[in-house]
Amino acid sequence: MLVFACGGSDEPPASAPSQASEKAQSKPKSPPNEHPTATAQAGAKAGVPTAAPAATKAPSSKTVKTKRLRYAIGAVANETNRTWAGSRQAFVQFEPMLETLLAKDVENGMIVPRLALTWDTDATMQNWTFKLRKGVEFHDGWGEFTAKDVMHTLKILCREDSRLSTCGSVTTRAERGDAIDYEEVMTIVDDYTIRFNGTRTNSIMPFLMGAQSYEMGVWSSDFWESEGETGLDAQGLVGTNTYQYLGREPGQSIILEKSDIAHWSGENPDFQEFEIAWIPEDATRYAGMLAGEIHVADLPIDLQQDSLTKGMKLIKSRFASNDVSIFFGGSYYANTPEDKEAYDETQPWNDVRVRQAMNMAINREELGNFLYADFWEHMYIDGFHESLEGWDSTWPERYKTEYAYNPEKAKELLAEAGYGPDNPVKVIANSYVSPGESELPQIMEAITLYWNRVGIETEIQDLDGSTVAGRYKGREMQHQVWPNIIIYFPIEYYMNIAYTSWGVTKHFDDDFLNATVKKLQVESNPQARDVIARDIGNHMFDQHVSMPLFWFPHTITVNPDVVEDWVYPGNTVPRLCCAAYAKAAN
Repeated sequence: MLVFACGGSDEPPASAPSQASEKAQSKPKSPPNEHPTATAQAGAKAGVPTAAPAATKAPSSKTVKTKRLRYAIGAVANETNRTWAGSRQAFVQFEPMLETLLAKDVENGMIVPRLALTWDTDATMQNWTFKLRKGVEFHDGWGEFTAKDVMHTLKILCREDSRLSTCGSVTTRAERGDAIDYEEVMTIVDDYTIRFNGTRTNSIMPFLMGAQSYEMGVWSSDFWESEGETGLDAQGLVGTNTYQYLGREPGQSIILEKSDIAHWSGENPDFQEFEIAWIPEDATRYAGMLAGEIHVADLPIDLQQDSLTKGMKLIKSRFASNDVSIFFGGSYYANTPEDKEAYDETQPWNDVRVRQAMNMAINREELGNFLYADFWEHMYIDGFHESLEGWDSTWPERYKTEYAYNPEKAKELLAEAGYGPDNPVKVIANSYVSPGESELPQIMEAITLYWNRVGIETEIQDLDGSTVAGRYKGREMQHQVWPNIIIYFPIEYYMNIAYTSWGVTKHFDDDFLNATVKKLQVESNPQARDVIARDIGNHMFDQHVSMPLFWFPHTITVNPDVVEDWVYPGNTVPRLCCAAYAKAAN
């Protein structure tokens, strides 16, 4: 049960902590600037070999008392070895085994080489060339990584039955499956050189090929051609990362073991085995930690607080890498047949005054301090950060009068829109948990308390993540809202998937956003792109298209007798990446 004191009421506040469980020793760093450019990227990072050494047996892990590191998450979106069968959230199962062409530096957040040594493009940012790392071996003797494995991964991404979201972004084409001419999309120049041939500017290609997306996590073409789906289901994915597939406990976990091949990067995990367990109940995950059965866990705020009194430790990502918003479902305003059919004229927040009132009813300072102490920062528009394209320096000041907590103004706006005690706004609030997002139910409960105090009636529905996803993908969110935690995405990518009629996340779209996002996609000039992105942001700001809350770092709870530290950037898929960086305490 959430114990939270919402401000703005004459009632005495409930007993609640005034801040999150641990004061920041230092505020998390902002991500580095990520404005797209056509400048050729640097080669291999200093200290990383340009070609992998010949495959050798992996060095032994240092002597530790704990052989298998157990990490518990709230849920997994599709328990499967089939990368195409689940959403991006399902990649929590795959990341320890697979590598992408590019990665995020765990310390400075910059995009750096991984399976690719270099990447470059021309002034149009339409065609991209990647030079691949030589001598990288797949697990279990399945041979060397080459260009054909990237082609295989692309074909899997773009299957007709794929639930992944980036096929069209990678190919810059509408076709999927066998309708795609893959040789036209991607030229294999030689075994270690590939070129993606776009039909338009594609400024986000480094993101698409990297750890922020992970949908192009590479696995073995030879294994797939030999073993097929039956072999994949039985034997698991064959990748090149530091851990390899060991098995599953159906309905409970996936178990990985340290690869028996020395990793090309020199990364050498301390733990011989790594198990990711799905335990939906917060209390059960926490009980497992206290019993010593779980060593790392995603926990909600109240249990994080309590864990510190039991000797546990909190580790935060290096960057303020996540944002959380509440989405107005059912805001289908574009002039498309699908949007017209789904539009419900009785929905209260079709009126922008209601959307603004629901924003101004939320005390973000109180909620942010409760959830994240001094680790959080304001998000003025969903997805926009000062390090990204389109930032407008006037937003923080304008926010004070347009969005900031003002319950009396919220009541006035509702009254102007025709709502009051005899005709209240009624909201169905979807509450659910996703991996790495254990605080979502607490956030949703707190928000509904704020709304109740300005006369908005709410009904919370506790659902699983797949049900919520089915509703928003199918334009079935009329009269409903839901929270979502998103990692730090490029503006173009996020606008395309979340604020267009064709996007995966359908909650708010209109003709302006549809047209202007398309303009951004085809523009290569950085200055012009910045103007277009700012136009999108200002439209979203004025229309109150969502309820932006915070930027914040990801947090894990660890048993310090087992895990000394875990350095990770936080803005990757999954949020807790890089299992080789989990440092044993014993």
